[in-house]
Amino acid sequence: MTRNAIIGGVIWFALFASAQANAINLTWIELLFLLAPLVIVPLGLELTARVESGQAISSPERLARVLHVPAALCAVASFIFEPGIFATVLAIPWLAFCGLLTLGGVLRLIRGAVTRLDTLCPAISFIYVLVGGAWLVASRLGLNPLGFQEPIVLLTAIHFHYAGFAAPLLARSSGRAILGQRARRVGGALFRLVMTGVIFGPCVLAMGFVVGPRVKLAAALILAACEIGLAISFVFVLNRLARLSAEALITIAAASVAFSMALAAVWAIGEYPLQAFVNLDQMERLHGTANAFGFTLCGLLGWILATKAEPHSEESQS
Repeated sequence: MTRNAIIGGVIWFALFASAQANAINLTWIELLFLLAPLVIVPLGLELTARVESGQAISSPERLARVLHVPAALCAVASFIFEPGIFATVLAIPWLAFCGLLTLGGVLRLIRGAVTRLDTLCPAISFIYVLVGGAWLVASRLGLNPLGFQEPIVLLTAIHFHYAGFAAPLLARSSGRAILGQRARRVGGALFRLVMTGVIFGPCVLAMGFVVGPRVKLAAALILAACEIGLAISFVFVLNRLARLSAEALITIAAASVAFSMALAAVWAIGEYPLQAFVNLDQMERLHGTANAFGFTLCGLLGWILATKAEPHSEESQS
């Protein structure tokens, strides 16, 4: 999957350069979304494969890995057209890809992943990505689900690809470094609480948008606190990393998520009385960029470098 991420990165940079030159019409929110299928998802799958090196991969997950590149390219092509039938048809392959990953996540739960946070992280991560795929299709079809309009529809797709898919995988890697050692009882319990918040926070936050502003505020603050806790955990494991490059990338990830989640908390507090301290455009540029590139991209790259790949693993041959 590393090769897929490299190919996706080249494509994403070409899209970014073309958008900057006004050769194509892509907004920054759309570019942030496209980074997910092109780069973030394959890196997340690569990290999962390295952590689970030598373990059997379910058929749906294996098929998803095979179909990743064409599905991601279809997602990119869906933004060539205005929302409507053509854009929707092109978005459906990505939804199908997400469905395969979700089926793999469900199989993980059936096989006992729910019993430990370490195994629960990828299972829930793979389930979340289907929600992100569904909201992408809704966005490309021009729907307003539950009364939400753009850019909230596409932002929800972004939310479930980043906070939903990627963050639990990052929490898992940090958790293995912390809980794999003889962690102090209080420290271990606190980190398990952080992991639980990272796993279930995206779903609770999404529910808050439906239930009401008080629930949304509470959920946003809890998720922000848990991800800041995740940033702190990154700092605690830096001295256990053998590679300087991994240490540098994970340091950037920790600083970025602390900044982006602090900004998210400020935005949520301002949204409650509808007197926002930070507007949506600023959130897009500051929070979105720091979260996508600083936290998620650097975090995944850092933990991939920190996790030794098994040369004869099933994933290394795909």
